[in-house]
Amino acid sequence: MEPVRSALFVPGNREEWVANAHTNDADVVILDLEDSVPPGEKDAAREIVADNVSALADEGQRIHVRVNAHPNASQGFAERDYEAVVRAGVEAITVPKVRNPEDVERLDSVLTHIERREGLPENSVELLVSIETAQAMRQVYDICTAAERVATIGCGAVKGTDTNRALGFEWTGPGREGLETVHLRQQALMDARAAGIEHPLAGTYVDVGDIEGLREDMQFSREMGYTGYIVIHPSHVEHANELFLPDADTVEYWIGALEALQEAERENKSAVTYEGEMIDIANVSTAERYLEYAKAFEDDLELETDLDAY
Repeated sequence: MEPVRSALFVPGNREEWVANAHTNDADVVILDLEDSVPPGEKDAAREIVADNVSALADEGQRIHVRVNAHPNASQGFAERDYEAVVRAGVEAITVPKVRNPEDVERLDSVLTHIERREGLPENSVELLVSIETAQAMRQVYDICTAAERVATIGCGAVKGTDTNRALGFEWTGPGREGLETVHLRQQALMDARAAGIEHPLAGTYVDVGDIEGLREDMQFSREMGYTGYIVIHPSHVEHANELFLPDADTVEYWIGALEALQEAERENKSAVTYEGEMIDIANVSTAERYLEYAKAFEDDLELETDLDAY
């Protein structure tokens, strides 16, 4: 999956909101069939989402769809969701309330069947797995490696989320104030990284009007190692796009570091001093990761260097 700074939930039963989802400037919109849609409007929401995928994709909007939770807990809604929304233009399915790797394996089989039946490339529809149950928190690595199509996770260890309810922690505040969630976030991040997940997502922040708290939590999540944030309100998108945009000075630093390391390699050296710091060939992958992320958002960066050369 390409990097994501902002992923915005849009209720699937709000036809006008879905049709105009591309106007919110979010890197990804998550068209929601789950919690934001009342049970009596599930069928209508599926139709609205399915009818708008092509138009949104034509606008260049990246599209995810959040399906309902495991069928045992959702009256079979999930199965109907897959049938309705697995189609060209949908980049990923957002899977809520995953409990264990077997949940992912079952869904992978269902999606593979639909892709083959509909003539879609296998694994063309990826998975964003929400880590929001106690069972999932203990098995993040195994969940991430349960199927090739698992592309990223969303770790929602903040106030008012399903994780909050599942684990029963008392929210003390965003960012560094919320020490009760730090271990959860770090553990999920470590397991996801160990499984090869490049762009893990944090969020969501439910206090819509608390922009200061939102930004603090986003900044802390970025410092921890998350590369984007799932948001529930359009007013939060600009803050995610700003705070998770690579810092131009940092990108320029790693461009210079990569050039210095390449020159050192040509001279049969494995280490070099660059801007007063000792770096070695182990830093090449770090530099390449920064540049890959920067390339995804190059239009928003003010760089002196043309990234096409790297």
